[in-house]
Amino acid sequence: MAHCQHLGCTEENVTACFYPDNETEQPNEYYCTVHAAKHGFCYMCGQFWGGVESFEFATIFGGSEGVCEICDYLASAELGEFDDDDDDCYWG
Repeated sequence: MAHCQHLGCTEENVTACFYPDNETEQPNEYYCTVHAAKHGFCYMCGQFWGGVESFEFATIFGGSEGVCEICDYLASAELGEFDDDDDDCYWG
């Protein structure tokens, strides 16, 4: 079982994290929900979003901290936060 790779963290509930250039199925890192965003990864999908404004400053843009814009949208849609005729729907 993998554990969080943040120095000093022993959490075993982790997300497999991947850098954009990783074309393998082997994760680059493993981080818990607390430390994934600190290392630039979305704690839901494990993709690297570090340096992207909508990720780094998610709460300013109306998103959820530590979650990429795609996962944030999908979670909101799953919870029924959007109307079927919402014209601002870009993720489909």
